[in-house]
Amino acid sequence: MSSLTYNKKTFMVISLTFTSLLGFPVIAPALPAVRDALNISTENIGWVMAAYSAPGIIFIPLVGLIADRIGKRKVLFPSLFLFAFSGGACIYAANQETLFFLRFMQGIGACALSTINVSMAADYFTGHKRLKMMGYIGATQNIGSGLMPIVGGGLAAIMWFYPFATSLLALPVGVYMIFKMEEVQPKSKSTRSNIYVFLKYAWSKLNDRIVIELIFMTGGFIFIGFGALVTYLPLFMHDTFNSPTMIIGIVLGFRAIIGALVASQLASLASYFSYRMLICFAFLILALGLAIIPFIQNQWMLVFTAMCYGGSFGILRPTLQSLLLDHAPEDLRSTFASAISFSLRVSQTISPIFVGLLMVFSSYKQLYILAATLALLMAIYTLTAISLRKN
Repeated sequence: MSSLTYNKKTFMVISLTFTSLLGFPVIAPALPAVRDALNISTENIGWVMAAYSAPGIIFIPLVGLIADRIGKRKVLFPSLFLFAFSGGACIYAANQETLFFLRFMQGIGACALSTINVSMAADYFTGHKRLKMMGYIGATQNIGSGLMPIVGGGLAAIMWFYPFATSLLALPVGVYMIFKMEEVQPKSKSTRSNIYVFLKYAWSKLNDRIVIELIFMTGGFIFIGFGALVTYLPLFMHDTFNSPTMIIGIVLGFRAIIGALVASQLASLASYFSYRMLICFAFLILALGLAIIPFIQNQWMLVFTAMCYGGSFGILRPTLQSLLLDHAPEDLRSTFASAISFSLRVSQTISPIFVGLLMVFSSYKQLYILAATLALLMAIYTLTAISLRKN
């Protein structure tokens, strides 16, 4: 593979990964401002995030299957434009119902973005280069998730709806991909069989304990981190320390520091430590970061929590994705990528709602003690997972 081709393919995967982040981290610091501007209750503010992630429960599995069946290009391009225009239209939302609807539509467009970027990495790269690329994807996710809260906090300080306009950046990415993206045809002919045979074949490969375990560990991590940290940590800071949106964005942005560093060095770490050790350690670090929150007396101490979350993210997401793709047939890479994205969307949808209901009859202290306990239980689970047995 020439350096030019390598760089082009790397750029496409990374730019698509970056675009897929425009629906969550840039919005999170704006939630207090959105809550106040549209008079949304604290219990319902999680729906700004949940409405975006909910379509994934239905559409992400379909996106993966259709992309493997008819081609990634035919699925990706309309998805990018739907994502951009629906997200941009949120700036005109006058009430919570309109905002939730537009976020739902944007979430439909987002389903392909976080699935096809991973399957493209599997198509274009193999072996050590693939693991390295998964690390780059993880680093991009951490850097974007670190910088975007700062940008989102700054934009929300000017006007609550400005962070939603960032989704329009998907338009130039879509135009570039139209001209540069190459379709990789699998050697297997299963995608050209009739639809019933294809679905039966896909299900037979997905219905595997190793696949289920990897999906469960991914979903468990996101369930804990997305509800307790991404969605409700900004509200915790606002309600406990009266933190302005800019400070919230800066604190959340620190997750990028260690997260990007760890993810970019994932291939090197994997040469010294087993995947089981890395994944177990990541859950333990997450548990530690959550456990200290009830005892924090200063908002800047939450930088440690943000870095713990970023570091665990930098290990868990790319490692679990890489393990799953290693287990995937070449003609089902988008389907397998959609399986892990499906677990992400389910967790992103139910965790803010679960935490919102929990907050009706409990406190922030109880929330973070529970979240830390769940992270510890996930660490214990990794010690017996057969999907990590050879690692």
